[in-house]
Amino acid sequence: MSPALTRRLLAIHRMCGLIFSLNMLVFSVTGILLIFHEEIDAALGVTPRFEGGAQTVSLARAIELARATKPDGNATYVFQDEEEYPGSILVGMSPAGSRKLADSKPTFIDATSGAVRSDAYSDDSFSAVVFRLHAQLLLGPGGALLVGVIGLALLVSLGTGVVIYGPMMKRFLFGALRRKHHVRALVADVHKLLGVAAFGWTLVVTLTGTFLSIGSQLIQLYAVTELAELAKPYANSPIVSSYDTLDEAIKGAERASGGRKWGLVALPGSDFASPGHYAVLLKGHTGLDSRMLTLGLVDAADPTRVDHRQFPWYLRALLVSEPLHFGDYGGMPLKIIWTLFTLITIAMTISGVWVSFAAWRDRSARRRSEALDSGAAGATS
Repeated sequence: MSPALTRRLLAIHRMCGLIFSLNMLVFSVTGILLIFHEEIDAALGVTPRFEGGAQTVSLARAIELARATKPDGNATYVFQDEEEYPGSILVGMSPAGSRKLADSKPTFIDATSGAVRSDAYSDDSFSAVVFRLHAQLLLGPGGALLVGVIGLALLVSLGTGVVIYGPMMKRFLFGALRRKHHVRALVADVHKLLGVAAFGWTLVVTLTGTFLSIGSQLIQLYAVTELAELAKPYANSPIVSSYDTLDEAIKGAERASGGRKWGLVALPGSDFASPGHYAVLLKGHTGLDSRMLTLGLVDAADPTRVDHRQFPWYLRALLVSEPLHFGDYGGMPLKIIWTLFTLITIAMTISGVWVSFAAWRDRSARRRSEALDSGAAGATS
């Protein structure tokens, strides 16, 4: 590689790193908080915790209870997760005039007693604000696209760093630090070492974060293409408003999927289901498979009619991106590993900024010295 190309790549590497260094620190700090969002929410008492016990409240009854709290709203989904929300049934209620899942807020129902907590969810909770800062920079949907652009710039910074420093590092023993040299050389060695140590992890997290930034657009694409095609025969049908068949429909979807477990049901008329179908999202039991969802479309009038489908490749990629990005599929050990790598990334970012400014300071000092020497030489000639 020619010296001129090396200088250009180094300029790109430093420019991308410097411009978005503050964003990288924001993503890293908020990312650590989101890794432990369940523990933080529990400590703050944000998420209601019911006593638990055998479920005696049917899902259809839970929807009735949620509707009673918001008579003008629309029930859009039902959700249940014993690990994150033990003893709870969550019913999504959207405001009048909307049936979008994105507009819905969960009403918490005690699965044993039927007690209702419609005020439990808040967009202003600590974790909710941290998530919006991490995913949208508090700028709304447009901010998510900006996060994607920043992610692309960070990928460029990572790629140019490998191209520049990869051949250079082959000449040194791995982990060697030039302690006897100028402090800038030592910090530069630390920066390179941290970059090499965390490169694979940083690449995966940056790639998945960039992909997640367009997640809402990918879901909309699926809704207006494949789902719209499936719903076309029912486009003029009245929206099913009685959910007496819901529990039976879920059992049928689980059987048709080969033993997967339901996680969420989009109710008829929502933007993720037809007017006459339940859209049952089914998940595996362990690890990443618990985050890889499949779709069971169940006829609300005849719950024995189930159409089990795989999602298209881009939604499967989206589904696997989230657990890889946040490291929340392997319990506390994986959360700790993700946190350690994030701390390495923070140290790498700070050291890179310091080296760039130190290099700029040294170059400025050298130019001033050369100018003074030139002036002195001119005065004596």
